[in-house]
Amino acid sequence: MRMIKRCVVALAATTLGACSLDLQNPNNPTEGQVTSSPDGVIALATGLQGRFAISYFNYAYMAGLVTDELASTSAALISISDAEQGLVPPNTGIADNVFNSLYRTIRTADELLAGADRLAGSFDVGTRSGLKALAYTMKAEALGEAIQSYQRVPLITYNVAAPTYATRAEVLPAIRSLLDSAALSLAGTPASGFFTSSILTPGLNLPNLIQIYRARYARLAGDNATALAAANLVARSGAAALSTVSYPAPGVNPWSNVTGGTNGVAPRRQYRLSMLPQDQRFAYFAIPSTTLSGRVGALLDPFSTRFAVANTTQPIYFPDEALLIKAEALVNTGNLPAAQAVLDSVRTDCTGGRGVDDPKACLPALGGALSAADLLTEIYTQRRFELFGTGLRWEDARRRTAVRGPVNAPLAPTDAQRCWLPYANGDRNANINVPADPTEPTGYPTGCPLT
Repeated sequence: MRMIKRCVVALAATTLGACSLDLQNPNNPTEGQVTSSPDGVIALATGLQGRFAISYFNYAYMAGLVTDELASTSAALISISDAEQGLVPPNTGIADNVFNSLYRTIRTADELLAGADRLAGSFDVGTRSGLKALAYTMKAEALGEAIQSYQRVPLITYNVAAPTYATRAEVLPAIRSLLDSAALSLAGTPASGFFTSSILTPGLNLPNLIQIYRARYARLAGDNATALAAANLVARSGAAALSTVSYPAPGVNPWSNVTGGTNGVAPRRQYRLSMLPQDQRFAYFAIPSTTLSGRVGALLDPFSTRFAVANTTQPIYFPDEALLIKAEALVNTGNLPAAQAVLDSVRTDCTGGRGVDDPKACLPALGGALSAADLLTEIYTQRRFELFGTGLRWEDARRRTAVRGPVNAPLAPTDAQRCWLPYANGDRNANINVPADPTEPTGYPTGCPLT
């Protein structure tokens, strides 16, 4: 097990490295090679978690750059400073890294599902249940990040040489079905102690992860009832409320790798300065600066030590996302007083609150009863400050018809600067079914066509 744990840390530490899932062909293991023994399937499960950490980072890094969250540091490549201005030409690493890492995660999840079924008799029922729930969950979120990055994405890819690209309307139900399968797997047979202690990455709460993602994608689908129900199942206090990925030495958290160098980025100073003066959440992400500026003149704050230090743990989601999803569902179903009370819970969360190390606003409660429109505006404001660096800012801009187009440096952008990424060049070269890159709008602000 110790060997396997080192493997997942190495995977999660860098977007360039890879953890060999077999010794014969580390770049292209076959299903038979990695699912022919219980140890091989367990290695797949730990490797999947590492690949998920990489793909999630690539997605959040990219989404931060094409919105108003991140900008290039002084030593960054031109392609990074172009992306911060909304310019992502085809065949750039920004577009390709997101696609390639997401579909490595999806492939590994598919192989894990196949292995857990092929060797069903080799695992106790709780271990097999945990393995399948993990694979369903991480495949679902990878597909979810894909539909928030590209206008169309491959859906059925396992053992398919040239997959077709599906619309969001086709992919979103599949994402939700995978998450429901994950929840049902654990509800029918709870994960074994062996799975939880020896396979699952320390700090990861799989039941919570399933429910936050169920709430997230129910929200995207406009299913307020399910969004509300799933949000209510997410733990909001204590150690169980936060899932993290850890990077013990020699592992390195990927955010620390981009605090400088050719891929360097930092939070835009406007993130902090646009908050209410008493809002404390900036301190979770950034250190105030009056002098730091980036490659093309963006005013920046350095990342806080929790991001800049090589071996710090990184959250996969923030617990208050569940509360903000709940508040939005309550507004949409007409329960405005309850929605406002939930919002106040997010605003007034302060140091020590709930026993969770997450962003703390320490703001006063809202005064007076707000209208539905004002509550929705407040929800999206709180999402902006609470969910920084999660990649969710980009989708929020689409939902609010707030994609405002490229902004030439050193002007500071607002919301998002483009609708979609171009499709990965490597897949285009290998797959005749890759569609033409979507045309970006010319009139702003705008929503983004989903087909």
